[in-house]
Amino acid sequence: MIRAEREALGLSIRDLATLAGISYPTISRIENGHEDPRWDTLTKIAAALGKTLAPALETQPILRLADIDVDETTGEPDWTRMRSLADQITLHPEWTAAGIAGAPLSGSPFMSNLLAAIAEKLADDASIQRPGWTKQTAPLESPWEAPATPRRRAENAENTPAQFATRRITLPERTIWRDRELIPT
Repeated sequence: MIRAEREALGLSIRDLATLAGISYPTISRIENGHEDPRWDTLTKIAAALGKTLAPALETQPILRLADIDVDETTGEPDWTRMRSLADQITLHPEWTAAGIAGAPLSGSPFMSNLLAAIAEKLADDASIQRPGWTKQTAPLESPWEAPATPRRRAENAENTPAQFATRRITLPERTIWRDRELIPT
């Protein structure tokens, strides 16, 4: 936004820096997304651009379990979106309730149980009440596990969260959740 406004006025980064009373490298870092400006810095930049700022609550797009379904091209669960949700909640645990609130509209018993297990694990990890929609999803009649060697199956069973095991799904936690330090920010 700053770059667009600056260019619309025909200002160089150095011109804007001079007008705002802020260093040239600071303006450059802000425009390139390498620095989040303080409010007073942003106010000076806005004033130099002929704008005023008013504080407002910003909404963040939150990925929700209700938005995750089967990948149309593969017919498999959308593992990438599930991992993205798990990463999002790991980085922003305050978004847990919003992320698991709505009931997914899956027609697949496996998918419904997988999403319910994820919701239950996230709720339990955050020490909040599980969403009511998970109670309406009956556990799978037949157990499900990913294809693997006998040794890997045993490892997977050992590392399956209780919420998944209750729903008769054998899936190690690492399939969906990554260590915090491995999550791109």
